[in-house]
Amino acid sequence: MNLIAARLNRIKPSPSSMASQRARELRAAGRDIISLTAGEPDFDTPPNVCEAVVRAMAASKTKYTDVGGTPELKAAIMEKFRRDNALAYAADEIIVGTGGKQIIFNSLMSTLEPGDEVIVPAPYWVSYPDIALLAEGRPVVVTCRPEDGFKLRPESLDQAITPRTRWLVLNAPNNPSGATYTRDELRQLADVLLRHPHVWIMSDDIYEHIRYDGRRFFTIAQVEPELKERTLTVNGVSKAYAMTGGASATEALRRSSSRR
Repeated sequence: MNLIAARLNRIKPSPSSMASQRARELRAAGRDIISLTAGEPDFDTPPNVCEAVVRAMAASKTKYTDVGGTPELKAAIMEKFRRDNALAYAADEIIVGTGGKQIIFNSLMSTLEPGDEVIVPAPYWVSYPDIALLAEGRPVVVTCRPEDGFKLRPESLDQAITPRTRWLVLNAPNNPSGATYTRDELRQLADVLLRHPHVWIMSDDIYEHIRYDGRRFFTIAQVEPELKERTLTVNGVSKAYAMTGGASATEALRRSSSRR
């Protein structure tokens, strides 16, 4: 008897996860492996974050919390967005998950009807299309050309939008290309989106602080405030603070400004 739901036939195993597992197996076998698979920093979690985790456990802060995040954590997130992105969010506009992937999964599962479309600029993180498929949506992949810096052009976005378009996924700095958008480039995309009020924007900013060329980071709700009400800004501490396995997010966000 097959106990696997048919919906799982829509998706395939994550290539990056499979490659990461293979790299770990080869290391365990004694091979010298440089893994370029998972989006994980090459530095350790900052000591102050590790110390905060120990203090929290010693203070018995290991129980169930509010489902959407503790008030202290939400306050730290609100301050982060105000300080780094000039975005004002209220506590009831913020929800905390176990990671960016869970937030993206929950968002698409709770908003897509069968056949709704999700525009995914390529190159893209491998999970976007599969999550859309699992939610019975249809990923619409728009190829971004090397000569355009692997960035979505406004005319390409305009052509991809249909009456069934529900979401546009914007990921910058991009995994895997590293592409980032200037304020002017986001302004041009915003102008297109303002003409299509039925399209929501998922701005996956998880790599916000992984930049090496000194250019300033912008997020689309910051560039065009009129889009803020239909923009889901996804961010976290896994990449910027090497916390892909989890730790004290509150402490990382509180201390981030002093370490920069």
